[in-house]
Amino acid sequence: MKNCLLLLTVGAFCLFGCSEKSTNPKDGKTVLRVYLTDAVAQYDAVNITFNEVSAHIDSAWVVLSNQTQQVNLLEWNNGNTLLLGQAEVEAGLYTQIRLKISAAEVVWNGQTYPMTVPSGAQSGLKLLSHFELVPGSTYDVVLDFDAERSVVATGPRNNPNGFKLKPTIRAVAAALTGSISGTVVNANDLPVAYAVANNDTVASATVEATNGFFRLAFLPPQNYTVLVSDTTGKSFARENVPVTQGQDYVLGQVVLQ
Repeated sequence: MKNCLLLLTVGAFCLFGCSEKSTNPKDGKTVLRVYLTDAVAQYDAVNITFNEVSAHIDSAWVVLSNQTQQVNLLEWNNGNTLLLGQAEVEAGLYTQIRLKISAAEVVWNGQTYPMTVPSGAQSGLKLLSHFELVPGSTYDVVLDFDAERSVVATGPRNNPNGFKLKPTIRAVAAALTGSISGTVVNANDLPVAYAVANNDTVASATVEATNGFFRLAFLPPQNYTVLVSDTTGKSFARENVPVTQGQDYVLGQVVLQ
């Protein structure tokens, strides 16, 4: 299922349908917010240190945040997001988002490993995207970092000698997406939910141990196959689950068999 996702590239999209004047931008301005979310990964923690988030318009970079912040990607799952940066910016056509990453580490089986960060990420990891910002509105872009695909072990998988960061990021306009949610009745054995389209896992989410709830969030509108499986081999599958822009499709109770 885990075939190629959008590797640092997303198709052109125009952000619309966001809350107008929600943060009262000045005349001719708009508020751009960049959020981070993550898919499921088989590590104890994946800590990434960001020291700049910016967006590109015309020939200039506009800084949305220059604060150093260490983020454990695995804490931002199941539809949860972290605000990486925001700013009041000029309206117009933006073509890239840039992330500067100064350090990274992986915690696996209780041991912490430094992770090699590519020079491009240190000088600025550029995500090619096109979005039109209209004056007087607030626009949200969500970056799905996908730690499972972005972290590459070196050496034997069961005894790695190190890790490399090869970022695989899906960028979406939040207002143009929908979600799928459900509740696993027998969620005792660490189940994980997946949204699959065209044999590719677009999103995944851990099922909450306390109440069995899961949400597959920030999905482009289309039909998906929803798969849920746990560590004992019990599973659930439903095909042709529709996702509609701005709506959550509720599966209801899910029983793993």
